[in-house]
Amino acid sequence: MLDRNRQHQIAGPGHGQALSADLYYDGAQNYSLYGRDHSEQDEGFNPLKLLFYAVQYRWLIVMMVAGGLVAGIVVTMMQTPKYRATAQLEVLVPSAKVFQDIEVVSESSDLRAFQTAREKLKSRALAQRVAFQLGLSEKPDFLFPTPNFSPSNIFYRAFGISKSPSIEEKTPEQREEIAIKRILDNLSVALVTNTSLLSITFADQNPKYATDIANQVAQSFIDQRLDQTSETSDLARQFIQEQVLQVKQKLQKSEEELVAYAKDAGITITGEEKSLIGSNIETLNAALATAIQERLDAGRMVDQIDKGRGSSLGPVLE
Repeated sequence: MLDRNRQHQIAGPGHGQALSADLYYDGAQNYSLYGRDHSEQDEGFNPLKLLFYAVQYRWLIVMMVAGGLVAGIVVTMMQTPKYRATAQLEVLVPSAKVFQDIEVVSESSDLRAFQTAREKLKSRALAQRVAFQLGLSEKPDFLFPTPNFSPSNIFYRAFGISKSPSIEEKTPEQREEIAIKRILDNLSVALVTNTSLLSITFADQNPKYATDIANQVAQSFIDQRLDQTSETSDLARQFIQEQVLQVKQKLQKSEEELVAYAKDAGITITGEEKSLIGSNIETLNAALATAIQERLDAGRMVDQIDKGRGSSLGPVLE
């Protein structure tokens, strides 16, 4: 750095001396560190200075806080509140059991049943059933809700009025489609960790709709399972009836053939002949009665001997 005084002396008139290098160069002793001194850099946090700045710019801070509050209130008023209702449903999974000697050897559960139940709860068929049970296709406030985020919400909430659209412009099929879509969009189903419970959650602007739809989804799922079980039982009953009818027809045909054969062979069937199974049963019953009688006789002899009357017994006298 050049000294201005020295430059002035050099440039002044009447100086013809030789120029020295010291005139153009200052030593290191004439320089300081770049930026602030050490005393300014090590000053650290100063709460008094921070308080001074806060007081100095207090109106700017107040305006910024007020602006933030107003913006937050405006954004909140533009949003439509939603209510969530949750219902829990227990899914009983049929497990496969392996028996050996009347004891359970292995038992396993299929986690796919929970996923199947979850997908059924979120299916279109179940949503259609819920919409029909609650009559949602005839309720304008459910079909055409207030927008989730809109400047018009400020006007509606400030003056306490609600939007009431007309449903006459929509056909019944269109209203049903809108109701089903709203149910599917706002419905969520999740498996509760380490349990066999499914959590059914529905969100809506009307708390009553949220509660009714969540409960109706669970009830409709149960009714759907009962209908499927009843249908399966009806099919099984129909199958068994058909099998019984076929066996009855075969039995009648066999009896007719037996009568025809007996007639051709000259055999008279009186119905007094006993079957082989009946004869065996009678023989077994007779043998059982004989064994019981012999046991009773032996028991009486043992009682007489225990009482000291063994000498009077017939076998002993003989």
